[in-house]
Amino acid sequence: MGSKNSNPVLQVLQNNLHIKQEVKYPPDFLQFNGSGWRAFYHCHSNPSDIQPLFKAEHGHFHIFAPVVTQPDAWSHLVALSMADVGQPLCWFMVNHWVSGEKWLATDLLEQQIKNIPFSKQNNMLEQWLLSILVVCQVEIISLLHQRDSIIKSKPDEKCKQDRSLYLLAEKKIKLPYINFK
Repeated sequence: MGSKNSNPVLQVLQNNLHIKQEVKYPPDFLQFNGSGWRAFYHCHSNPSDIQPLFKAEHGHFHIFAPVVTQPDAWSHLVALSMADVGQPLCWFMVNHWVSGEKWLATDLLEQQIKNIPFSKQNNMLEQWLLSILVVCQVEIISLLHQRDSIIKSKPDEKCKQDRSLYLLAEKKIKLPYINFK
């Protein structure tokens, strides 16, 4: 992306910086060459209302893993908060009511993230998203365990539909600096 003077935010918005709140980009999701993985990008009017950590957020990607036993179903894996300059800010887990997809246990999602299907047919943005999932898989798996701990700490499954509980876990991203000189 660097050689094209681009970044993940510009790629998903197709260089249109006038993003509409609550609209999914692209409208038909990123498809990852038919592998079952999906993702979309969107923004909220006041992301810092959800969490102060999101103050610098432009928007975020929601990334979904396929449900192996149900070909047309997917499960929310993680969300990736992005700054307007295209830098990732943090990973976060949302409650089930937020995304409304098939809820999978951590061990199943852990298998999915460890077996990410790379394909030369994936576009540059899809390659980038899959790559950052691999680079940060330890952190994401840790967040999945935190998510499960919060859900299990409540008396019953109603926790997944508790509208006062939006964010289940989060972790700031600290990518290593590499000097290529």
